[in-house]
Amino acid sequence: MKDDPRRPFLSNLLKGMPVWRTLAILCALALWVMSLWPADDLLRLGARYVNDKVGHFIGYMALAWLLSWGWPRLPGWLVWTAAFSCGAAIEIAQSFAPTRHFSWLDMLANGSGALLGVLIAIPLWRYMTRMD
Repeated sequence: MKDDPRRPFLSNLLKGMPVWRTLAILCALALWVMSLWPADDLLRLGARYVNDKVGHFIGYMALAWLLSWGWPRLPGWLVWTAAFSCGAAIEIAQSFAPTRHFSWLDMLANGSGALLGVLIAIPLWRYMTRMD
């Protein structure tokens, strides 16, 4: 693998853990803002409507992926727990927001998205770091 032309790029990409950590934190903040912002206001600001459950699934898949790459030594179950806990906290906070509500189906979408994110990100990280 020493002659692989992708080696310097991958090496630099994977060594940039602070970048992945920053992106994970920004992703979590974006999920909080988008989840607590009144839905009608988001539509008025130009946000296109995406199926709610698909949005939850993709958002938490991205969060779990970024957490996995930002903290690659954490076990997958802990990464999933962190991503899912973020979603659970948001759902609870939504129950206190006047224009939002708690949803078990959103929790299911959050958890399954986070699970897929972990299941893809961790093996991919291992594969890519073995290339070095």
